[in-house]
Amino acid sequence: MLKYIKHNYFPVIGLLGLLAVNANAAPPQAESCEQIRAQIKAQTGVLPKPDTTMLAKLDAQPECLFSTAEMYQAAFGDKPMPKKEHRDDNDD
Repeated sequence: MLKYIKHNYFPVIGLLGLLAVNANAAPPQAESCEQIRAQIKAQTGVLPKPDTTMLAKLDAQPECLFSTAEMYQAAFGDKPMPKKEHRDDNDD
């Protein structure tokens, strides 16, 4: 009976060991700010819909301090930024 118990736990112990090794593995390298800026500049043409994958990359790197223009180009490509409308709220 003791042999059966020892052999039955061996796969479980092996699996736990593999999980522990994977847990200590290094996380994937994040892209540098320069690499992301190069990807933004490579966005050519007007995109049919916003590039949410690229926006997620920008959001994950707050230390890069991307400008509004860079974020807009990352989302929409070469689509011109909308002009700011000046509103005069003084109805006096």
